[in-house]
Amino acid sequence: MAGHALVVGGTGMLRDAVVALARDRDVTVVARPGRRIEALAREIPRVHAAPADWHDADALGAALDAAIAARGPFDLAVAWIHSDAPAAVLVAARRVRGRFVQVLPCEAEQPKAPRPSRRPEIEALGLPFHEVVLGWIAEGRRSRWLTDAEISRGALAGIADPRPRSIVGVVAPWTARP
Repeated sequence: MAGHALVVGGTGMLRDAVVALARDRDVTVVARPGRRIEALAREIPRVHAAPADWHDADALGAALDAAIAARGPFDLAVAWIHSDAPAAVLVAARRVRGRFVQVLPCEAEQPKAPRPSRRPEIEALGLPFHEVVLGWIAEGRRSRWLTDAEISRGALAGIADPRPRSIVGVVAPWTARP
C-alpha cells in the first residue's frame, strides 16, 4: 500500500508505529526539533522529519504544507497531541484526505470529568475518525502503564478498526490507575 502518512508525536511512544507504517508508505513525522526526530529520519529511509512544535499552529501548518508539497497528500494520520495544544488537532486534520486516528490519554475516560472529544470537528471535515484511548495493564493486584510497544500496536490497530473508539489496556476501575 503506497501512500503518505502523518504521525504527530512519532519519536517516542509511537516510534514503533512509525517504523511499521514506513514499510509500505512514506511517513512524515512531526515532533519537536532535536536529535530524536533527525535520527529517526536518518535511520529509516521512508521517514521524513517535519520538526515543529505543535503548540505553534502556524509553524505546524507550514511544516505539514511543506511535507504535502514534497510527498503528496496525507492519506492517513495518527496524532498524539496533548490537550494543551487544542488547535493542533484541527490544523493536522484539515490537511488529511483519509483516516484520522487520535491517540488520547486515559483521562478521556475519566468518570467525573472526561476529556472532551474532537470527534464533531473532525467528522465535520468528512474524515473517517477513530480515537485510541491509552489505559493501563492490570496485573493481579497491581497495574502498570502501557509500554511504548503496546501503545504503537494499539495505534496501528486503530487504523483498521471500524468502531469509533478503542481502548488499549483497561480504564476501569479508575482507582486502579498506576
